[in-house]
Amino acid sequence: MTESKEAVRPRAKAANERQRHPTEVRRKLVIESARDLIADKGLFNVQIRDISKACGVSPGTITYHFRSLEEVLWEVVKAETMEFYQPLQEAAVNSAENKTTKLLVFLQGLFRSDADTRRHWMIWLDFWSAAAREDSYGEWMRAHYDAWCGALTTIIHAGVEEGEFVCADPQAFAVSTSSIVDGLAIQCYSRKGRISVDQAQDYLVRHVREGLGLDDRA
Repeated sequence: MTESKEAVRPRAKAANERQRHPTEVRRKLVIESARDLIADKGLFNVQIRDISKACGVSPGTITYHFRSLEEVLWEVVKAETMEFYQPLQEAAVNSAENKTTKLLVFLQGLFRSDADTRRHWMIWLDFWSAAAREDSYGEWMRAHYDAWCGALTTIIHAGVEEGEFVCADPQAFAVSTSSIVDGLAIQCYSRKGRISVDQAQDYLVRHVREGLGLDDRA
């Protein structure tokens, strides 16, 4: 005698049997899934329903793990920035190469043609606009620039002490370099940008060579 359909139908799992991701794991999944969406549509053109569709979860799941849409966007910016800059900084500071190679590899790494680099700059371009109008964003951006200009200054100081660089004010040169990076990024990664990734790298390397007294062999 065959079993009825009712007898073989899978039993729904009880609440205590369902797999539940820890809060931090779920938050990370939402942030990771939201990045490409935000880079494509714009930081402040994305809604909870858009993120829920991209993540494959209900809007209620997102609002359970995040206090607001603003918190999701904020966490995306922080995660994107840390994961983009931190590996470049650590690789440069910890490298056994000479200071010239460290600095040029660090700076050229900011301009690549891959999707991750383009995504980073699309998100960051939107965040500049927000930081110009909102104190909390502006304070966080200032701390970010302090950290990455500090990493540049450390490399330049060491190069001056070892005789590789000629620079009277490493900190000022780090600030000017970071400003040039930002300007090149706008022209390179904006829609219909006027310069290519290769050109952005060339302009940046030229600035470094001239500012630090490096010849073409460096």
